[in-house]
Amino acid sequence: MKISDAIHEATLHFCNTMGVKLESGVKLGNDVYGASIPVFKEKGEKCEYHFYLYYKKDLLKTVAKTLFEIDFTDQDFVDMSRELANQIVGYAKNLLNDAEPGSYKLGTPEFLGHVEKFPIKFDEAWVYKIKNRTFKIGYQKI
Repeated sequence: MKISDAIHEATLHFCNTMGVKLESGVKLGNDVYGASIPVFKEKGEKCEYHFYLYYKKDLLKTVAKTLFEIDFTDQDFVDMSRELANQIVGYAKNLLNDAEPGSYKLGTPEFLGHVEKFPIKFDEAWVYKIKNRTFKIGYQKI
């Protein structure tokens, strides 16, 4: 299974869990919150994939209200950023392990902060929308 297929299927699965429609996006824009999470390939061609997920503030609020039915606080941006990365990339890791059993391990998600934009060059990246709220997922292979 290709990384791009696993990420798309994992993102679609996450949206289905929330009961929302996943749409393709075009542009993320500026003023975003970010998280990163590594996936380690330990069998065959050993490497690391560093996934970066960038979210608009409204997307994090939408996910929090849909999944957890909570009012959003400033601390929730940190937790939701990491949890969204963990849910999507963790599921993608499971899909990759289905294709190559025991090959992939998930690292710990990290909050990257609130910035105007992230200056990371991706090997591949995708922009999605949930309820007209955009987010971006990309990775670097190391």
